[in-house]
Amino acid sequence: MSLSRPKTHRMYDELAAVWSKLSPAADYAEEAAVWRDTLFELVKLPPGRTRPRVLDLGVGGGNNLSHLTSHVDAVAVDIAPRMLDVSRKLNPGVRHVEGDMRDIRLGEKFDAVLMHDAISYMLTEDDLGHAFATARAHLAPGGIVIAGPDWIRGRSTLPVLSHRQGETGEPSYAEFVHDPDPDDTQIELIFSLFLPQDDGSVKVVIDRHEHGFFRLETWFQIMEEAGFTTVTRTYGASDYLPGLLLTGVAL
Repeated sequence: MSLSRPKTHRMYDELAAVWSKLSPAADYAEEAAVWRDTLFELVKLPPGRTRPRVLDLGVGGGNNLSHLTSHVDAVAVDIAPRMLDVSRKLNPGVRHVEGDMRDIRLGEKFDAVLMHDAISYMLTEDDLGHAFATARAHLAPGGIVIAGPDWIRGRSTLPVLSHRQGETGEPSYAEFVHDPDPDDTQIELIFSLFLPQDDGSVKVVIDRHEHGFFRLETWFQIMEEAGFTTVTRTYGASDYLPGLLLTGVAL
């Protein structure tokens, strides 16, 4: 297999300015608390240091990270420049770097690497392997990685339709997720965005995304090949999300 070609999604490019309305940071508070608790349970800090140094790969709009910055010192990476701008506004004390989680090398070491739902954009096993190799390259032995894929084959029930209705005058969206080819490692997410305009009309935008769809055993195998031991952490699952944090300790 080869690496997939990064795709520019409208939601993360020309529509990034409305991201905070489509996906408010407040909605991430409960999930972020699980990430924080998992981080502090597993990370081993040297004597005298209480704040982990964290690398967030695929920070997106920075929503999950925004609930962690009072507890950690962070550097954030994302491939989408306009999403980095959104995260900078939400997380002004964090250094932001444009880059691909599959090959960026900062030449620095961290106590933990976080890969929130952006890890779902790894479409092939090679993509996943390179992403976890990046995480391992930024950790000393004993450092940890936490990944939160949205979908796991054999655990996520598809197709599924969800939506978010905004307040009057604010954007809304519907999301349909399906598996057009059960023989490959990808699923498709189709977003219908409803964007109110100043003249009272509503602009409708269709944005198609692809996510990777791998079995849990595949995740474990790839993490182990990258140099991690693996542990499964379960948190509050919905009907269609796997409800898993995949954690690894660097060997």
